[in-house]
Amino acid sequence: MEISLDIVDNLKKTYAKPLYIKDLSEHGQITCIELSQFERSQDVVLIGFGNKILLGYFKFSGNVHLEIISEFPFPCRCTGLSISPETNLSAVPNSVSFCAAGSDFKIRVIKSDLENESFCKILNGHTSYINDLKYDLDDKYLASVGDDNSLRIWDLETYECTALHLNFAGVAVQWHKDDPSKLLVADKVGVIRLYNTETLKPILSFDSGKLLSACHWSPSRNQDIASLQLGELSLWDITTPSTPTISSLVFTEAGGHLKFSPQGDLIAALNPLEGTLKVFKTRMLELKFSTFLNLPTNFCWHYKYPLICVGDDSKFCIWKVNTL
Repeated sequence: MEISLDIVDNLKKTYAKPLYIKDLSEHGQITCIELSQFERSQDVVLIGFGNKILLGYFKFSGNVHLEIISEFPFPCRCTGLSISPETNLSAVPNSVSFCAAGSDFKIRVIKSDLENESFCKILNGHTSYINDLKYDLDDKYLASVGDDNSLRIWDLETYECTALHLNFAGVAVQWHKDDPSKLLVADKVGVIRLYNTETLKPILSFDSGKLLSACHWSPSRNQDIASLQLGELSLWDITTPSTPTISSLVFTEAGGHLKFSPQGDLIAALNPLEGTLKVFKTRMLELKFSTFLNLPTNFCWHYKYPLICVGDDSKFCIWKVNTL
């Protein structure tokens, strides 16, 4: 079903002011951010820059506050981040584990107790920019896709790599907590596939027919997938994948990012060229709010609360979304 949203009316929506802003200009321009997608580390935040990665932690005391607790040097521009399910700041000693993609086409797996012990393993294999990387839920594997037309699965015990050639550059890769036997991979020409994680054979695919910039698998409803292509937001039901269940033109410019909220009832989309962040109700893509940014990178939802976090130039911004 096609829905034509009036772009002018969208831009007239009330500007949503951030709930919280943290100025990080002393560290440079933010290149990417990542919030933990795991319950025990749900308040952990990573913020990437041109030569470092900051580790932050949310504190809730009447209002939300981000405290920077550690800094990791990085030899190049950080282009992607993923937090391991092993991360736990409640344990003694602390356990921080994450991976970071760099502009040198390498992945670095970093582990630290934030005191005495630290570890960094460099994973070589990609020959062009890495567009997405994700841990599986058991912390056994890391999946990555990039502009070199490859999907790579890294064994986190041996660091051996299984590579699969893709027909086109990979845009997104994702495991799902409710369906660990499948791995989602989306490519730039608009084809979204679900692979069997053991055989790495495709078991389901659907095609948006347009150049695709983002794709996300709903964390709460494993039959729902969203894609963003040439400014058009589409929702797919994997039980009937021939056509999207609903589509809407939400941006006038191509490119951008999108993610379901943790509960799956909302979906947010960010277009850096327009400098616009929009949040919709999932079912009918009804616009909840839109807001403007200067130089946004990517965004993340908090694991538990309806909070959207965005890296905007050198500022870390948080918006609270009304879910009603």
